[in-house]
Amino acid sequence: MSDQSPLRTVFMAATFILMGHDPASLAIDGTPTWLQSPVGTASGNATISSPSLAFDHHGTPAVSWSQFAGSQGDSVNRSERSALGLWATNPISSGVARQTALSFDRAERPTMVWIDGAATVKAQFDDGTLQTIPSSNPNVMNPALSITHDLAGNLRGVFAGASPGDLFSIDGSGGTFSSASIGSIPGVTAVSDLRLTTDDRGLGNLIVRADLSAGGQGVILASEPSFGGNWPSAVLATADAVNGIGIATDPTDGGIALTYTTFNNTNNTSKLLFARFNGASFDTTVVLSSTSAVFRDVSLAFDLSDGLPAIAFEQETFAPAAEELMFAFQNAALTWQTSLVDDTISISNSQNTLRGPSLAFDDFSTSFPAIAYVDAGETLTVAFDPPGVPEPGTFCLLTCGFFLMARRRR
Repeated sequence: MSDQSPLRTVFMAATFILMGHDPASLAIDGTPTWLQSPVGTASGNATISSPSLAFDHHGTPAVSWSQFAGSQGDSVNRSERSALGLWATNPISSGVARQTALSFDRAERPTMVWIDGAATVKAQFDDGTLQTIPSSNPNVMNPALSITHDLAGNLRGVFAGASPGDLFSIDGSGGTFSSASIGSIPGVTAVSDLRLTTDDRGLGNLIVRADLSAGGQGVILASEPSFGGNWPSAVLATADAVNGIGIATDPTDGGIALTYTTFNNTNNTSKLLFARFNGASFDTTVVLSSTSAVFRDVSLAFDLSDGLPAIAFEQETFAPAAEELMFAFQNAALTWQTSLVDDTISISNSQNTLRGPSLAFDDFSTSFPAIAYVDAGETLTVAFDPPGVPEPGTFCLLTCGFFLMARRRR
């Protein structure tokens, strides 16, 4: 991995120092101003997996990721960013990892979990000894993995098993890990992806993207019973293709929200959707609909300062050809708006494996969004929309010494 540009580092550090972290900083016109912070670039012909971004409760961002280099140069890594904008990378393992996941407990201790090339689930707690999670038998060719911490600080996770539809839990506390079957989703031939969140009771809630036995793909939900045992599941939506899924817990009321994309061949239409459960059914909103772009991997999170949802997503256009990272968010009027984050990303890697963005909000002082992704130059990048950064029209005034406090979006 190469070091980030010194000029970029100085710019990022200066921006934070000059503009400060005013808790009231919100965007003037609702348009985020994105600052890209490169973590590093894959070496040689290597490629980078989907990153997993998380903040500890001191406001420190960290990202887990893996590098594929074809038997030599493979690595599993965690990188973290200092208060001066400098990224340091800790090589956790020299093995292959098809997918990684990262989460912090309430004591700011990181847990990394990944699926390795030997079809086992590995874990590391607080930079300690690498462990194999017992009874794990993941799908290594098409891995699906997600972890989080509940409000009590316990690790919760789910991964897809080697047999179609099989799901297994990951539980942990203080570096002790366990796994158990939580059932099998009926009527599916493969689980392509999954995402997990916990509710106020600490129970798991899962969104799954799967190939259906009847054809096409489905968005499937599963929830953990309070008395344990298999998780019941149900199909929420079907389409010719489901290219992305996300799930998150609203910090203001503990409600669960979903996002997903669909593509239908008959009308050549791609949709990005957002849904909330109202106690009886789902209130679903079409955030975007297009016949000229395909919406792919998504990541859902809530702004911790106001409880409004936001979605990082990829879109691919064909005339002209482009692969872009986008950001959709609700404003105070509950209207969805969009922002271009980066117009030169790489949606898939050389192994033709889709990799998605990872969205998280800082929860120390002022809440602001950050997105980890891989750009077209095979550089792992984190884009920030920090508070106090001026709109493009006022940036020249800042460089001339005028310290204008722009207001970040609400």
